[in-house]
Parts: sequence; structure tokens; C-alpha cells
Amino acid sequence: MKQKIHNVRGTITLRTNKNQRITFLECPTQLSAMVDIAKITDLALLVIDASIGFEMETFEFLCLLHNHGMPNVMGILTHLDYYKLNKTLRRTKKRMKRRFWKEVHDGAKLFYLSGL
Repeated sequence: MKQKIHNVRGTITLRTNKNQRITFLECPTQLSAMVDIAKITDLALLVIDASIGFEMETFEFLCLLHNHGMPNVMGILTHLDYYKLNKTLRRTKKRMKRRFWKEVHDGAKLFYLSGL
């Protein structure tokens, strides 16, 4: 049965099949919470606001992930629709991708969300 999710607060656990579940956690910016989540995560999705760029909390969390075994990390760039000129948008995407690859590893997946 498919259900729509509205007004999400806390964790979300989805059942993918009979024996497997996926739990989504939002990581707060407190260091103790980042340490706890870095210990248990298997896949980290980093949502990055492209209009602001990388924030210090993002780098702190990546450092903690690296210290605890570096799980799979994927980046998601949002707010790309703020850029009006295609040249500026392309330059920003390229710059953000290079920096993300430098922090995680070359070839790490970086997705672009815009127009939502």
C-alpha cells in the first residue's frame, strides 16, 4: 500500500522487502548528534544549498564520517533555480563538484535538484 508522507518529524522507517528496512535520519548541527549518526550510518546523503555553498557543519560531518570508516556518501545540490544565467549555473555546478570530490573522493555521486 502506498502512502503519502506529510509533516515529517523525527525518523522515517520504510520496509523495502520482508527482511529489510531503511531508516532516514536528519542530522542536527550539534556535534554530539553528528558523532552518533556517523557511527551508525551506512549511506549519507548530504543536502547542500548551492546558493549558499558548503557550510562548516558539512565539513565537520564529513570529517566524522571519515574517522568512523567513511560510508557511501552522495551529495545533493538544491536551490539551483536561483541562478538565472546558464553560464553562472554551469560554473557553480563545476566548482561545487570539484570541491565535493576533493572532500569525499574522485567520482563521488553529486545530484542536482532544481525547479521543485
